[in-house]
Amino acid sequence: MSFLPPELIFDILSRLPPKDLMRFLCVSEAWYALIHDQIFIKAHLQRSIETNSAPLTILLRKFSPECPPSHFFSLSFSDNETTGTAVKTEQPLKCPDEYTDILLGYSVHGLVWIHNDDESDMALWNPSIQKFKKIHVPTFEPEASSSSGSEMEQRREPWDACYGFGYDSVHDDYKLVRIVEFAKEGRIVGSQVHIYSLKSNSWKRIQDMPRNCFGIHHDYLMFCNGALSCLVYNRLCKNQVTILTLSLASEKYCQFRNPVHHLNINESRLTLRVLGGCLCLCDTFLETQHDVWIMKEHGVAESWTLLYSIERGDLPWWIDFMCVPLVFSRNGEMVLLSDNNTIIFWYDLKEKSFKRAKFHGRPCAYEMTVVCWGSLCLLDGDPVIAEPETGRQQKVPTTSTKRKYSSGEDEETYDDCL
Repeated sequence: MSFLPPELIFDILSRLPPKDLMRFLCVSEAWYALIHDQIFIKAHLQRSIETNSAPLTILLRKFSPECPPSHFFSLSFSDNETTGTAVKTEQPLKCPDEYTDILLGYSVHGLVWIHNDDESDMALWNPSIQKFKKIHVPTFEPEASSSSGSEMEQRREPWDACYGFGYDSVHDDYKLVRIVEFAKEGRIVGSQVHIYSLKSNSWKRIQDMPRNCFGIHHDYLMFCNGALSCLVYNRLCKNQVTILTLSLASEKYCQFRNPVHHLNINESRLTLRVLGGCLCLCDTFLETQHDVWIMKEHGVAESWTLLYSIERGDLPWWIDFMCVPLVFSRNGEMVLLSDNNTIIFWYDLKEKSFKRAKFHGRPCAYEMTVVCWGSLCLLDGDPVIAEPETGRQQKVPTTSTKRKYSSGEDEETYDDCL
């Protein structure tokens, strides 16, 4: 064991789940340094993405009049499993009272944006390793539109706010986007967009939404392929619903059509999701048919493909018709679905069959479902549960001979112990 080359140790450790790696931090100073190294953290994340091998965690928020709204449960299970155990999970935001609501955004690289109901307290949270980073929330003062100084623009009032969280691979930075739309006499007349950078720990104002877009459909924007996406109405297309994307790297907008062409959009309930690294659109038509479309080439409207279609009569009695896809199975033959936040089940795309997933200790009713992949992101963040004052790690004496591990640029020494 003591003669294993450091490259092999690196490869072995990069295959392990985050919780195991957290325990291995106290093996030696060398292992502590290796696991904290950004090269290792990125390699561990990349392997998980490419092999779809990271342990899956589903976060649920319990719904109960007797239970404070800050109680969360995590369900951890591997590919295709239908049984498991739910464990109560501590979250990083502290509630001043039992009436404060704690909400979850969507997950990127194992990180979840978490916030309270009035968005005055928020953080990025890695539930796999229970580390977090608080986000400073400035006072966003309504301003006149940068493109117009008319009296209508000057007197506009905030209409609604939505957020989106994602990763900018060009600048190696996690970013949070806040979009506020403004209205005058019940009509949306403009927007204001801010973006937060984790790397600089600061907010800045960026270009407003295109003037022809208005009425963002949901509270959260979906992250896919370096951009945040949302459903909006398009004034130039007779108020049809289109998809608006914002690139986190260039901070530029792009629009493309959705695959649904109902004559009356009010007959459908449209929802954006991300599945298998692709943007997907859920269309529940007249409460009778549920279609899920997937965009195989991001930003190319012609690449929309119908993934599956479910008729109401085909559903078992225990499934509510309003269901959303969460994740593909490893072989891509099944999709994990959640029906209106009450039941989680697998849907076989080929056999068109349903298989319920049962978890011991799961709350009977819950309000939100967020899927997280295990990662080491935010390893240097603050602990959700305070650590003892005796030190953050146990120093382990090392007696092995040190060898060189090359990252390709800089070289550091790591112990040959495993």
